[in-house]
Amino acid sequence: MKDIMEIKMILTNTTETELLNFKEMKDNSMITAMKFLQILALYAYLGKQQSLPSLIVQMLQLTLLHGICKESCFGMASFSFLLCQFDDFKAADHIGRLSVLLLDKCKAEEYRSDIYMLYYGLVRCLNVHIEQSIEKLLDGYHVGMQTGNIESAMINAYCFLTNSFILGRNLAELKVELDSFGKSMVEYKQMSARKMIRPIQLVVSNLLVSNDCPSLIGAQNTEMEDLLEQATKENDTFIICQIYIFGCIDAYIFGEYELASSMIEKRQEVEKTMSRRLIYYGMVDFYDGLVFLAMARKTNDIKWALKAGKALSKLESFAQIGKANCEHKLLLLQAEMKSFLGENDDAFGKYESAIAVAGENGFIH
Repeated sequence: MKDIMEIKMILTNTTETELLNFKEMKDNSMITAMKFLQILALYAYLGKQQSLPSLIVQMLQLTLLHGICKESCFGMASFSFLLCQFDDFKAADHIGRLSVLLLDKCKAEEYRSDIYMLYYGLVRCLNVHIEQSIEKLLDGYHVGMQTGNIESAMINAYCFLTNSFILGRNLAELKVELDSFGKSMVEYKQMSARKMIRPIQLVVSNLLVSNDCPSLIGAQNTEMEDLLEQATKENDTFIICQIYIFGCIDAYIFGEYELASSMIEKRQEVEKTMSRRLIYYGMVDFYDGLVFLAMARKTNDIKWALKAGKALSKLESFAQIGKANCEHKLLLLQAEMKSFLGENDDAFGKYESAIAVAGENGFIH
């Protein structure tokens, strides 16, 4: 932890001009070490994530001591992502921007897909409008495919598709893209990425059909059940949470509040085993709050109102960081809370503000 804080302090106080004037790494043994650490870090992302912070710290310590090289870009982007685990989103964004600047300085095209995935896919949208990431993630996909970095290309595609869903892209158009990228993932044997997009794909298809049997976790959708069973056997907490998050959205939209609340409770149990939960720029807490308030109305049980209050507090924190992505969600959830409490005049004002802000920020859905 001490090393992480020391590196963060140095890099957050480093300007773009100062970074461009960093000395170049000349020692071949250090360059080899950086390449080795980058490979180990990449495998740590996919497997033993507990070793990832140590590897990232070593890469940046070598960079600060011996100068910059191509792998320094990867190290900085990874450090940017690492800081998000400590909710230090402002510092994460600054260091992420430095990694992109260094990428161009070092002409490290072979790492562009990785860095775009880490920064534009996992960090940048916590601070700025989601729309700003869309084209960069597509670029990351195309560059990854061109340079043979297929795995990172497909994760860029996953981030692009997820952000498109959150942004409120036309569902029919989004379904075409989900099907196209999904087909490519199968073709290139990127089944992990395919599993990551599959819950979104099923929700989008379900919303387009709009039938009377919305449940994505139940007899109506054996594929989602099979995906959940497989993820549970493999202890794939990411996919488990992904299924519960998008399944909850689907259930809420179709008025299946008990089902939605059950998914939230199961997801929260899984999250206790994770180093960082999936947040999707406040979207998860937003739907949690909506579901809890719907259950509070239905059951008159105070526990649901208390849960809704906690979700609202979390969303307030996200709105302070990335206002453009969360302000309309916060206003709508506040309106629902006011309505539940019988404060109808205040609720009406919040609803009106939510509609206006959503329009201003391009969240027309």
